[in-house]
Amino acid sequence: MKIVFVLYSLETGGVERMTLHLAEDFLKRGYQVDLLVFHLVGDYINQVPAGVEIIHLSKQKARNAIPAMISYFRKRKPDVIISAKDYLNVLVIVAKKCSGTSGKLIVSSRVHLSEQARLNPSTKKMKKWVARTYRFTDHVVGVSNGVAEDIKAIAHLPTVHTIYNPVVTGDLQAKMTETADHPYFSEANKKVFLTVGRLHPQKDYTTLIRAFAHVRSRIPEARLLFVGDGEERTSLQTAVDENGLTNDVSFVGFQNNPYAYIKQADVFVLSSLYEGFGNVLVEALAAGTTIVSTDCPSGPREILAEGAYGHIVPVGDPVELAHAMEKALLQPMEPETLQRRAAAFTVNACADQYERLFKTRPNSE
Repeated sequence: MKIVFVLYSLETGGVERMTLHLAEDFLKRGYQVDLLVFHLVGDYINQVPAGVEIIHLSKQKARNAIPAMISYFRKRKPDVIISAKDYLNVLVIVAKKCSGTSGKLIVSSRVHLSEQARLNPSTKKMKKWVARTYRFTDHVVGVSNGVAEDIKAIAHLPTVHTIYNPVVTGDLQAKMTETADHPYFSEANKKVFLTVGRLHPQKDYTTLIRAFAHVRSRIPEARLLFVGDGEERTSLQTAVDENGLTNDVSFVGFQNNPYAYIKQADVFVLSSLYEGFGNVLVEALAAGTTIVSTDCPSGPREILAEGAYGHIVPVGDPVELAHAMEKALLQPMEPETLQRRAAAFTVNACADQYERLFKTRPNSE
């Protein structure tokens, strides 16, 4: 049985990483796995599992890949096609329909589309395309209940399945045993807050910096680490400097092993305006690191079980975020309790649910 996963590129991102996790698991289950990539660039090229065949379409503009996808579907006749990210899903749906292939099509939505469109009007057109096209799939998946309900309403679908991301792997656990080399971890009595993600407006790191300024005024030994790159790097550094935090905040950029940083931090903080799921929260659970997260749509409240496994605060409120950060630092949660929760988000559990969809009739539970 042949499965094909569709990605635009292999740039570092949650969708790309989760796709590679699934691809590797299905290889182990005996499936033939192809990876259809529009533009073969990115740091994850070297992390594609051995045995996965990469089909490079050589198209930098995603919409230009439709004819090549049609040709691939007709020639290779995959049994299952799996796509993620809404804009890619729309293109794959069009190509699959035009190809006439009988393979089962499963598309996954990884972001709360309504909230994204509300905060970024330029993405509103995507809601219309989702409404027009998603009914031509065999199954639609949301990575959280919030995402699933949102897509169900937008596309007027009878059923949207919830399958949580395959975050916890053996490789993840192994990488957490490594040591992150940063002065904050070696300075005596330092208390390290950490966040991991793109330096992007969605993550609302400006609010995090303002919250940390409150914390730092009360806890002088507190430090804040940012792991990740993005377009807001310069503006965030300016915000740090303007708040007098230059010596207390560090941007370390993209790291091949962010999990070692998460493991060594005292508190993990997610300050996002919206998420599809929140992979980093599961990674923090797996590390046994105490968590503070905004109650953004959607994912964090589900992952943290209404606050049983982490502190949940309103979106965009630096004062409430600061209070929760202080509480998390002074009253850390038991690592073993957090790690048991992480077991709900293993790659094996995710692959089991996708495998059931392979055998489930379209639009049925």
